[in-house]
Amino acid sequence: MKKGVNYVLAALVFIITMLLISGSGFLLSFGAALFGVMAGGPDGPDMVYEYLMDNMNLYSCLIYMIPGIVFLLWYYFAFVEPVGTGRFAAAQTKRLTPSCFLWLVPLTFAVQHAISLLMAMVAMLMPSAMENYTEMVETSGLSEYSPVWVIATLILPSLVEETIFRGLIFQYLRKAGACFVVANLIQAVLFGVFHMNLIQGIYTAFFGFLLGYLAWRYESLLVPMAMHALFNFFGTVVISLESRFLPEILLGLIILGSVPVAAVILVMMHFGIGEGKKNRKRIHQD
Repeated sequence: MKKGVNYVLAALVFIITMLLISGSGFLLSFGAALFGVMAGGPDGPDMVYEYLMDNMNLYSCLIYMIPGIVFLLWYYFAFVEPVGTGRFAAAQTKRLTPSCFLWLVPLTFAVQHAISLLMAMVAMLMPSAMENYTEMVETSGLSEYSPVWVIATLILPSLVEETIFRGLIFQYLRKAGACFVVANLIQAVLFGVFHMNLIQGIYTAFFGFLLGYLAWRYESLLVPMAMHALFNFFGTVVISLESRFLPEILLGLIILGSVPVAAVILVMMHFGIGEGKKNRKRIHQD
């Protein structure tokens, strides 16, 4: 009975997430229109709408606010408060070492470029979907760098999405009795669906599976949060700099080498290379 409840809770988290993301857009539009009328009269709503469309990073921050508050509180009362903040913090950090975060940098760099190979294959199979995705990225504000961009692109997605998918959904599935692979696969697929775009959904599902592995490997959300932020940084700032300054042949070599590099680093992280003997003694029982 209790296991069934946890499956229901995992599903409920995802349903509420989708409703809140969609509802936040509606509430934001309604609030913007209301504020526009109060502040600028009949032309006010159009002015506010144009301002938000010209400041997509601010819009993204506002969209994340409601689901962020809801699920951070949910996670706190479901997993933190029952054991106490001190014990929870100790559990979240007991397997962390400086080396695991050092490995994250080249791993994220390699994964970001490995996904370029996946995107190239998808573009050949679904060119129209790729065009729609490219157009969405160009209007999303991802290249409009500012302090608000840091919050909208690096901080909020990492904090909120990791809490929802690798925190709540993954943990509820594990508590329901799902083995690691099944639980991780489900949350990764849901993570892809969450993005509501076919192209983005494909690569975020793969990425979500990797983030779930890291959450399980280190028994902490801090590692996937860090990788998520790095991934978004590499996918915007670094990719932009590479395309501007690196010759195509060098970019091609980096992309081709990214898959074996990522595989090697994952093996190193899995077996705790660079960590102390105590951390390398972990026995996987899944």
